[in-house]
Amino acid sequence: MTTTLACPLCRSDKKMHKAKLLYGTPVCRKCLYKFANRRQIGYVLDWLLWLFISFWLGTMLGFLLGVMDVSDPVFKRINFFLAWFVFPLIFFCKDGFVGYSLGKLICGVRVVHIETLQPQGFLSSFKRNLILIIPFMPLVIAFLLNKGHRLGDGWAESKVIWKKYANHPVFTGQLACENCQYDLAGNVSGVCPECGTPISVVNQQRIRVVDSASPLLVQ
Repeated sequence: MTTTLACPLCRSDKKMHKAKLLYGTPVCRKCLYKFANRRQIGYVLDWLLWLFISFWLGTMLGFLLGVMDVSDPVFKRINFFLAWFVFPLIFFCKDGFVGYSLGKLICGVRVVHIETLQPQGFLSSFKRNLILIIPFMPLVIAFLLNKGHRLGDGWAESKVIWKKYANHPVFTGQLACENCQYDLAGNVSGVCPECGTPISVVNQQRIRVVDSASPLLVQ
């Protein structure tokens, strides 16, 4: 009899026959697309907010420059600087509020460091979003979200996690219980000694990898 593995996130096995990799871990299509959709919706919300802010800042500045009777050449230079430097900078730094933009906060996703899992700041946000200045790149990135990492994450050393599963091994990459986050290194019982949850196939594989590598670490 063939046993279908359960999704490590939702624990359902209904869609695992066509499992997809999220940060290298097999998950069901439903969870994968839920996570990707949250990221895409968050981006759209951020883009709309950026348009709103840009419009009103531009309008107010145009009014002030008109009142000051600024010459047309100077007005054009200021407008060019705002359009190509200031407003893009605002958008590139949008994820710097302890790993959140407004869209990400609403959608329950967050940008963290790929190894320490600490929330990222404005410099990291600038690095990961700078690539969006390339024409049509947002559309390209939208098709790459299903795998977790996207273009720009490598340079920024960042990743996006689902806040609901912030401590889950799928997003942390750590060998820990999916229910209570207890360290499972060296476990041989097949269940978590802390909460009694059966160890998933994903974590069983990680335990075998760690155990096989441990002699090499001692040398």
